[in-house]
Formats: sequence, structure tokens, C-alpha cells
Amino acid sequence: MESWLIRFDKDGACTSPKTRDALLTRIADRQQPIIFFSHGWNNDFADAVDLYRRFLSDFERVIAAHPIGHGPAIFVGVTWPSIWLPSEPGPQMAAASDLQMLTNEAVLQEVAGLLPSTADRARLYELLEVNKIDLTEARELARLLKPIIIPGQPEGVKEAQANEDNILAAIKDIQLASEGEASTDDDIDAIGTVDGSGRGRIRAAGGLEYLDPRNAIRMASLYIMKDRAGKVGANGIATLLREMLTGCPAPIHGVGHSFGCKVMLSALVAGSRPTRRMKSLLLLQPAISYLSFATHVPGRDAPGGYRDAFDLVETPIFSTYSAADIPLHAIYHLALLRQKDLGELQIAAPSTTAGSPPSVYAALGGYGPRDAAEQLVDPIPMPGEHVDYPNTRIVGFDGSAGNRIDAHGGIVNPSTAWLLREQMSR
Repeated sequence: MESWLIRFDKDGACTSPKTRDALLTRIADRQQPIIFFSHGWNNDFADAVDLYRRFLSDFERVIAAHPIGHGPAIFVGVTWPSIWLPSEPGPQMAAASDLQMLTNEAVLQEVAGLLPSTADRARLYELLEVNKIDLTEARELARLLKPIIIPGQPEGVKEAQANEDNILAAIKDIQLASEGEASTDDDIDAIGTVDGSGRGRIRAAGGLEYLDPRNAIRMASLYIMKDRAGKVGANGIATLLREMLTGCPAPIHGVGHSFGCKVMLSALVAGSRPTRRMKSLLLLQPAISYLSFATHVPGRDAPGGYRDAFDLVETPIFSTYSAADIPLHAIYHLALLRQKDLGELQIAAPSTTAGSPPSVYAALGGYGPRDAAEQLVDPIPMPGEHVDYPNTRIVGFDGSAGNRIDAHGGIVNPSTAWLLREQMSR
């Protein structure tokens, strides 16, 4: 498959303008469908290339077995700087290599720079530059990081201590996921990665006596990278997408993984509406709210933030989710607690293998879309299994049964390739 890679920096500026211009010239008079894909968090350039290569290999095998009536597609992959914190286990800051120490120092400075001027930065550094901290120190660290992790007080939470408890519980779960209770390839750093089986489950976190402070920084990095994904999508990839939709007659099929789903959705809804719609959109284990497409978000007088995407995509949006996705099914709703999400409410929802969302903080890739007139398909189909989805704008596919999606990064498989083939055949 003819393939192009377009690079963007952390603010969304295109750093390969000649390649972008050559691509736009190449597709100007092409009728071949275009697959437009964004990777997620914690992927460097080599990781992104590997993800794209392996996904396309599975897709081409599915197409060979189940042909559709158009010529070979053109693949366009975007890359953006989504690695913020190294994923090696343990902080080891005092004994690390020079490069590792410089990286950790830059990370700490970035975190400290986000804190209010009244914060005790000296104490923050003391807590972060050790191998382990006890639970009292962990609670102190949670209080120091609260302005980043929970910038405002959620409505209905009357005591600040409750917020610190949520932060501490998330740090514990992140540590347990990193220490073997779940696959080490599907811990919090795996949001966006593409390896690992992740079939483990997180045990109760109450028995921990000491914590790795670096897990608190991993948690803070969720906010920074999620915001970066939105900025890259809205500032840079939105422009490329509109240029493609305006200057090329071919159908464009968007695909995103993890925070790459936020990249694609932000690109789609940012700014003025394009002259025509994207043909389809496939969200693979999206690290965004499961209420992103809802008609009404509990506690807010507004619909989900990406509901407008329904009007910008010709066919129903496909979105995968799985109980085997430890970061999104077990950790996300503890770690991402922004004021705009509001409330710890139990949501009544149809039963699927993945279960019901535990709160309004739950992830789309952990529990599927809700309150969006959605259709939920359980299990996700295998190649050759056709699914009808009349009168709906979003379809959620549960990959839990049989571990058809066996981890947050388990998106390279025949089922996900089949979903794209189904979209492209419509």
C-alpha cells in the first residue's frame, strides 16, 4: 500500500511541509480511498511506523480474503511527540545514566512549572527524587500535585480530602499495574503503545505500604499528553484534513488509537466545517470520555464534547472497547478527574461483557459509548461476520470476550482490520 508519513510538533506545526505538499499534489486527482491514521500516547517515530506497518499488514490480509470494489488505498499516517515520561520501571533518579537524569530533571521542571506560585516546589522535588515513599508521604505528594491532577473542585465533592484519596487510589492502581498484577506491557505507560497481552487484573490496592513516586508523575502526564493531543489535532492536523477534504475527491477514512482518537476528533470538529464530510471514523481503544458523544452529560447542561462529529462523518462512527484494557477499564476513571467531567455517579447502562461504566469519569475505550443512541455489538466481529447498524450514528464493539482485544495496545488483529474493511465497503 502506498504510504505517507506527516510529522507534527507538540503545538501542531507541521515539521515535514515538503512531504505534506507532495502528498496533497499526489492525491489531488485520485479516486482511491485514503486511510488517515493517528497513533496515541507514548509512541516515538519508530513505534508509530511499527504500529502502522503491522495494522496495514492485517488489513491487507483481510482485504485479500474479502475483497471490496475499489483499487488499493493510500495510507497517510501522522506522527506527533507523544512521549513525555520514560517507561522504565522505577525512578532510579540518583543512579540513572546522564541521559536518564536529564530527562527526569526536565520532567520534574515541567511538572513544577504547572503548579501555582504558592506551591512548595522544594518539597515536591524531595518526594519525587527517592525510590519509594510511604503512604503518608504519598498523600502529601497527592496534595502537592492536586492543582495539576484535579485543577478545580468537582461539584458535589465537599471535602478536599476526597480528591486526595482519589489521587492516592489511582497512584496505587498504577503501581500495581506496573508490578505484575497486570502485564507490564499494559500498565499506565501503555496508553498508546501497541504491545503486550495485558490479560491480568488489578488486585485490591489497600495492602501497599510503599509507593513509587514516579507513578504520580505518570498520572500527571496523562493530563499533559491528553491536552497535547487536542492541541495537535486542532492546530495542525485539522488544517491537513481540510486540505485533503477540499483538494481531493477520494473518500477519507479516519483511524485513531488511544489519544490519537482525540487527535482525530479534535481535527475533525475544530474551526470551520470542511466542504465535505469524512467518509468514516474508526476509534480504537479511545482514551477519552465514554460520554464524548452523549446527548447530555450528567452534571453539565451540555452534550458530549465530540457529538458534533456525527454531522461531519458520512457513516456511523465505530469505537472499540474492552475489559482487558487495564489502563482504560481500571485506571482511567480514577486518574482523570477534571472539573468539567463532574460527579462520581453510577450510570445505568446496558450490560455487555465489559460491564457498566463505574462513573462519569469512565473511558470510552474501557466501557463503550453511552447515552448517544448507540448500538453496542458484543463480541466484536471476526472477518466475514457482518453487522447491521440501522438508525444509529455510533457503534461500540466490545472486544472483551475471547480477548479479541487483549490489551490497550491490542488493536492489531483481524477484528479491528475487519471493522475498517466494513467501513470502507459502505
